[in-house]
Amino acid sequence: MNERTTQESGTAKTASWEALKREIIEAAPSLGIDDIGFASADPFLSLRVRLEQHRAKGYESGFEEPDLDKRTYPALSHEDPQSLIAIAVAYPSKLENAPKSEPGRTRGMMARSAWGRDYHHVLREAMERLVDFIKERVPWASVVNMVDTGVLSDRAVAHRAGIGFQGKNCMIISPKYGSWIYLGELITNIPFSPDEEVQEDCGDCTRCIDACPTGALVGPGELNAQRCVSFLTQTKGLLSEEFMMKIGNRLYGCDTCQIVCPKNKGKHWPHHEQLQPDPEKAKPLLLPLLDLSNRQFKEQFGDTAAAWRGRGPIQRNAVIALGNFKDEAAMPKLAEVLQSDPRPVMRGTAAWSIGRIGGSAAEEALLAAQALEQDAEVLERIALALSEAREGRRPRPAKGDPSRRGAAAEPDARLGAGSAAPAAGADGPPCEAGTPAEQAGEADPAGDVPGGGIPQEAVSEAPAGTLVYDEMQSPIGPLLLTASGKGLCRIDFGTFGSRAAALEIWARRWFGGAEIVRRPEAIKPYKKQIFEYLTGRREKFELDLDLRGTPFQIEVWRALEDVGYGGTASYKRIAEAVGRPKAVRAVGGANNRNPLPIVLPCHRIVGADGKMVGYAGGLGVKEKLLEIERRGVRSRGNAVRPD
Repeated sequence: MNERTTQESGTAKTASWEALKREIIEAAPSLGIDDIGFASADPFLSLRVRLEQHRAKGYESGFEEPDLDKRTYPALSHEDPQSLIAIAVAYPSKLENAPKSEPGRTRGMMARSAWGRDYHHVLREAMERLVDFIKERVPWASVVNMVDTGVLSDRAVAHRAGIGFQGKNCMIISPKYGSWIYLGELITNIPFSPDEEVQEDCGDCTRCIDACPTGALVGPGELNAQRCVSFLTQTKGLLSEEFMMKIGNRLYGCDTCQIVCPKNKGKHWPHHEQLQPDPEKAKPLLLPLLDLSNRQFKEQFGDTAAAWRGRGPIQRNAVIALGNFKDEAAMPKLAEVLQSDPRPVMRGTAAWSIGRIGGSAAEEALLAAQALEQDAEVLERIALALSEAREGRRPRPAKGDPSRRGAAAEPDARLGAGSAAPAAGADGPPCEAGTPAEQAGEADPAGDVPGGGIPQEAVSEAPAGTLVYDEMQSPIGPLLLTASGKGLCRIDFGTFGSRAAALEIWARRWFGGAEIVRRPEAIKPYKKQIFEYLTGRREKFELDLDLRGTPFQIEVWRALEDVGYGGTASYKRIAEAVGRPKAVRAVGGANNRNPLPIVLPCHRIVGADGKMVGYAGGLGVKEKLLEIERRGVRSRGNAVRPD
């Protein structure tokens, strides 16, 4: 075959592929595909650099494919990759006839991506129809298809294939459909010609970054997934107070950055019947969710994208939402969860929500659960919730009253649980007329729910500052020491990694917006004296302390110092020492919330019969501390004052 014949043959093949490409584009709507684009199968080298930086900063969610090569080299997923095909399926953004939340019938909110049938199935079926269409015309074609559970980056492929541009919120934004699109891609051995990338961009707009509830959008096109509400709603553990406040009433996912995007204004795509939402699934009642068994959850939500993590995260998020609504009608169910649910995550979250609701019923429920609880982290949550509940029972000073000492402006009555619409600022006022969501023309269907900011009443009046911490290894295990500018303020049994969430909740309660940073040198003097005590070389501490608690609690904690080294005392004796001989139970509660164990020796408190009672570090640690002191007394011949 001569050179001219070869060229003619190549030209004919190219024309044939172009004809097939046009045929595919024309057939796409009948296959259930709203937009389709073609791209080269070259490696995504610039993406690889960004992914490496993303990982180095700790911004990954952990749900991604861990092998960066697989995410950026199509050749690792197909033996002969000649081109990529990206598809987009548009989904609805408005919930028609959305049910409203009412007292006793409050509702949560699913993100739009979970409204209809699970999009993974919808996309796979559309792509399978496309593969069949191609193979009918090219029997030898080899095609691999992927949704977001595949290894390639859907957004990188869609961008290269001309589906849309990557917005500052990291979403692919289509000029026609906005960002309300599901994405999928195929790798094929057919050399389709590539389409041009969309040249449009976000311009100077930063509404998505400004509106992000948790500041997860750390820059244009850069997301810290660890702070993203969508990611947080899909995790399975206990969440920090900051994140629970910001989650509001979201049960799965978050649409804030898309709601405020001007490119989405007026865009709503109800034409795919199987993606149409059931209002009772999209915005379900919260209380019934807590009674669902695994089987019932699968029956009700198993066909949606929200089901992939199981019922646990959804039920935890429902408990959070009930707390953010502050609906007293939820108290009996929350109390039941707190006392009876076998999952510590649910009990700890229920404690927080009960504390948010507050009042005497909340206090009674928390005290009843505290007597039965065995999990240390749940006990911590209960203790903090008790402080919150008791604070909530106190009448708040009127506006302008000098006793408010630096308190923020009176919170709007609507402030509490968050909807998918954002607060105007990170901790700012609730969503109302003129907010980014309404400027975008997309009032959220959950708009009957208050905005997602932190209620000012939940913020301590203590000035914001910096708390410093460090860890130390000791004869009784790892200890976490935290100090303010005034002195040592907290000691935890464990490491920062295991106690960070509890520390953050406590710090927000007593130090407002204080930053918590590691400063070994600042903690060194405290570590030295504690180590001397634990090795039997010190009886009394000479430390600056910054005690944060109620006046009664602080009085009880100071009374502990009067129990001599090597001695013990009962709750009754401490009650008498603070002039409240009948407040034995209240003294016990204050003792349990002692933020400085070891230094304020609550380990020296025993039952009226002389037997051991509970201790934050465990009875084994308590016994070790008492034995250290007994050895010290024996070695120095000190007299021990009897109880």
